[in-house]
Amino acid sequence: MLVLDTRSLHPGERAEAFQTTVSANCSSSMASFEDPAAIQARMTVSDFGPAKVFNIEASGTTLRRTPKMSRSSDESSIVLALPTRTDNHMTWAREERLFGPRDLILVDLSVPYVYGWKGAGASYALHVDVDHLGVPRDLIHAAATQPRRSPLYDLVRDHVARLTAQAEQLADTAAAAELGVASAELMRALVISAAGSGQRLRDSMQSSTQARVQAYVRQNLRDPDLTPARIAAANAMSLRALYKLYETMGQSLEQSIIEQRLQGARADLTASHRRYTSIAAVGRAWGFSNPSFFTAKFRQAFGVTPRQLVAARSVPENAGVAAAGGDRVPG
Repeated sequence: MLVLDTRSLHPGERAEAFQTTVSANCSSSMASFEDPAAIQARMTVSDFGPAKVFNIEASGTTLRRTPKMSRSSDESSIVLALPTRTDNHMTWAREERLFGPRDLILVDLSVPYVYGWKGAGASYALHVDVDHLGVPRDLIHAAATQPRRSPLYDLVRDHVARLTAQAEQLADTAAAAELGVASAELMRALVISAAGSGQRLRDSMQSSTQARVQAYVRQNLRDPDLTPARIAAANAMSLRALYKLYETMGQSLEQSIIEQRLQGARADLTASHRRYTSIAAVGRAWGFSNPSFFTAKFRQAFGVTPRQLVAARSVPENAGVAAAGGDRVPG
């Protein structure tokens, strides 16, 4: 959801609007700007159940959370942030560091910090409440100094990058809350492994593997080239381990993917607003390159064909039929 776009505001109103929006959606802080006369900013907030994504794209900006703010606030979010366009600077726990677009920043928003960038920059961030994370703050602070110590660092960074970059689209799906749960599990595993807690790491790795794999599958459902080999490689596991994981869940990997794609296709076919112009386009958008296969699986799952479902929901004037496999989807 778009919460701020300064292009719609008078220049004299932009600084205050930026300050208010950040404090209301991210954390209480004081904003200053590289060029106060030319502030440009866009912010979005996307809800993922136990998690949220807060994305900022802005001209040169610095956010300062003072010790006084920390003492007077009950801020409870733990954040994984990604600089996405330029180097971002971060001062936290008396240490100042520079982070680039391939870095992942772990920070407890309840403590004082200084964070920002020069020029046109951006920060995409995943927020999870510390109580939901279920990890002591001392462990979080230990992990924040060297998150790259975690063997999960690259996996978690890539997950957060995909989730935040596609946040507005993914938050509008039925799987949004499940993606939030999976993201919180991955953050927890990163914290525990980076902090070097042995037994906690073993427990967390086991509990997060399923969430990590399922989150990757959900994020790539629309890709017709989503294969078991690709899923296994992206999650640093063997094909045998991947199949074994789904066996323990009482599922077939292939069937699970098909079922999720069918659920997504049905949601698009019954949506109140039109996203695709034909049934065939809906099928292709959900990874079904063969229209006959899509129709057969859809009927097997829901008892009707896609065309029958659309016809049942259409008013007569919108129920026209185009070429075979290309029935129009009503708006």
